[in-house]
Amino acid sequence: MNSSPNILFLLADQLGARWLPVYGHSVVSTPQLERFARQSTVFERAITTAPVCTPYRGCLLSGLYPSQTSLLENGQAFPTDVKSLARHLNERGYATHYLGKWHLSGAPQENRWVPPQSRAGFQNFIGWESHHVDHYSGLIWKDNPENAIHMPGHETDALTDLAIRQLEKCARADAPFFLTLSYQAPHPPCAPPEAYAQLYDNPALATEPNADPSAWFKHEAWRADYDVERFRQLYFAEISHLDAAIGRLLSALERLGMCDNTLVVFTSDHGEMAGAHGLFGKGMMYEEALHVPLLIRAPAQSVGSRTNFPVSTIDFMPTLLDYAGGQIEPDFEGISLRPHIEEQSAEVDRIVISEYHNFCATSRQWKLVTDGRTLAVDSLYDIAEDPYELNNRLEDPACASIQEELSRTLARWHDRVVLESAKAKALPAH
Repeated sequence: MNSSPNILFLLADQLGARWLPVYGHSVVSTPQLERFARQSTVFERAITTAPVCTPYRGCLLSGLYPSQTSLLENGQAFPTDVKSLARHLNERGYATHYLGKWHLSGAPQENRWVPPQSRAGFQNFIGWESHHVDHYSGLIWKDNPENAIHMPGHETDALTDLAIRQLEKCARADAPFFLTLSYQAPHPPCAPPEAYAQLYDNPALATEPNADPSAWFKHEAWRADYDVERFRQLYFAEISHLDAAIGRLLSALERLGMCDNTLVVFTSDHGEMAGAHGLFGKGMMYEEALHVPLLIRAPAQSVGSRTNFPVSTIDFMPTLLDYAGGQIEPDFEGISLRPHIEEQSAEVDRIVISEYHNFCATSRQWKLVTDGRTLAVDSLYDIAEDPYELNNRLEDPACASIQEELSRTLARWHDRVVLESAKAKALPAH
């Protein structure tokens, strides 16, 4: 029997760390995640490598930056010539399962079947490509494109039920499992059960220093047209509803006796602005979109800890393969977080890089953002002193040395990742 631990990877969609009590929010109710955090390592500076769905998911499954996989925008397909995380784990004897939203099989970006050749090597797949606008009429597919399965009730509950049934099957199997459960919640348009919406029947939810009380959310295709307070009522309610679902899932893991041999990861692909700086959505390098939750509970771990060591999406591949007993290849872009999870590593600082329509270099305290996909600096923030990013320190002489350090690190990364990838893709085939 394989002694490698099971891996349960729980992925929320568009959930910023800003909006969770684990990271200091005083209004949102998430008792299950708070309980889980007390048993886990909480990464306080987890930064998405790309603050948008498809590029993030490509990074998660490849261990490469978007520039290296060419997954730079939503609606692109995972490249067939890149060895995915699932394929690495298949080789190590894992049964690999995927449940939920995929967003990696290319156009069209619709609620549709994902063909087997587009599933990045997952052995068992039940999901859909993208865009459940109505959370009560979601469809999901397995092996037959003509046999869409209607998910009863709210899709968050239905997905959780599917995952619990899958865990029950895994408990009877000999092979270790890697199960990714990809929720669409709390991605707008939000449609939480009414009981959760009533938790936030409060006219004063947008109170942070960078919140714009006049911000208005309008999206015709989603039939959304309301102010920031209504947006937050629905968004926060989706978070609380998701929290309850996570609690059910973790209880099932405990009931099945699998906690001592299962690594559990809870995170999100990116955040949501939710009216901060007058903005909604993602794709920006502000903290609300860039800073994501990351809670990891090692097998048999029962006592929690916190670390502000900066980490990135790029670190998942080496971390999960480290726990799976696989070789961590020297050309992996990220690092294994296992020493930080098991408290064997001294606290040091680090600069992590994000890319989308801008580049961003983030350390424990500082963040530098460029003007578009250039190396020209647009903004510099002291996140420790100014967490709401109200004071751009770009012209401050006292910050010249840190700006130079961040710019130098970003330039080296740009030369190695962006320019070298572009050159490699431009070479003629032989």
